[in-house]
Amino acid sequence: MIRIILPYHLRTLAQVCAELQLDVAGPVTPHSILDALEARYPML
Repeated sequence: MIRIILPYHLRTLAQVCAELQLDVAGPVTPHSILDALEARYPML
């Protein structure tokens, strides 16, 4: 489980409050985190 805090404007786009929690499959890399974030919140 990865915890992510987005800047204010991205939180508004994603319609989330404070922080996100993502499940990342496989090795945790910056690329895999961004892929999981884009999969869950395609508007970003």
